[in-house]
Amino acid sequence: MSDPFLWREADADSLSPPRYCACVSDLSDIAAWRGAATHPACAAFFDSCRAKIARVVQAKRPLCLASGACCRFEAYGHRMYLSGLEAAFVLARIDAARARRQANPLRQFEVHDAKSRGDCPYLRAGQCGEHEERPLGCRIYYCDQGSDGRGAEWQSELYEELHRATLKLHEQLGVPYRYLEWRDALGLLAG
Repeated sequence: MSDPFLWREADADSLSPPRYCACVSDLSDIAAWRGAATHPACAAFFDSCRAKIARVVQAKRPLCLASGACCRFEAYGHRMYLSGLEAAFVLARIDAARARRQANPLRQFEVHDAKSRGDCPYLRAGQCGEHEERPLGCRIYYCDQGSDGRGAEWQSELYEELHRATLKLHEQLGVPYRYLEWRDALGLLAG
């Protein structure tokens, strides 16, 4: 079995982003994401994305039963992906919020335990324990497909639009782009 954290040149030849790529060429990628996550342009970008998602969600009015199903990846057969930069930004915000609450920052063992359970390390008592700072994908995803059954369409369209903009942010800030599964990204970035 090959190391999932080694980026292969064959991956670069694809015209479309891979469905899953836990590819980190070296520790400089992680350092670059952490550094760029503190850049004012990064905060402005993700804050504007969050505001856009909030407007779309308000207009679409999807139903959330607050069951935590979206956080139990294995049980519900889905994954959450994001770029390395977004992961670094979100984790920095969550760790800062935890520091204000005098809670410990995310640790490797929490990520490992979450993978073993098949859920998100921030899932607490069936709810998101870091709801205010969750990633864009978490903000867009709703189990509710709507009365017209087209919920997945607007969610996918919005995610793709913001993902393209995220790629441009990586270029603007000059940081490497990698598309990572949420828990893998947290495992790379956790203290």
